[in-house]
Amino acid sequence: SIPVGSKNVAGAEAFINYMIDPKFYVEWVTKVGAPVSANTKAVEALPGDAFNRKVMGDPAVAKRIQFQAPITDAQREAYLSLWQQLKVDVK
Repeated sequence: SIPVGSKNVAGAEAFINYMIDPKFYVEWVTKVGAPVSANTKAVEALPGDAFNRKVMGDPAVAKRIQFQAPITDAQREAYLSLWQQLKVDVK
């Protein structure tokens, strides 16, 4: 989204269009890795051996994916505290 009163709306729109372009997504996935796109055209543009295409391109595989539900701030703090303890206690 572009905030009301932005000074460079055209630039913001161009950036958003660039970020959702399948060409950008293919480059992002193949050069550094990226999360799976909700844009099916972008996923279809990936090379056949790309992990994101194999997973999301196969409905049987995609059905088996389990997404983590959002967590509360209290849960996030508990996880962070546990993680901090683990990092300190590792020898």
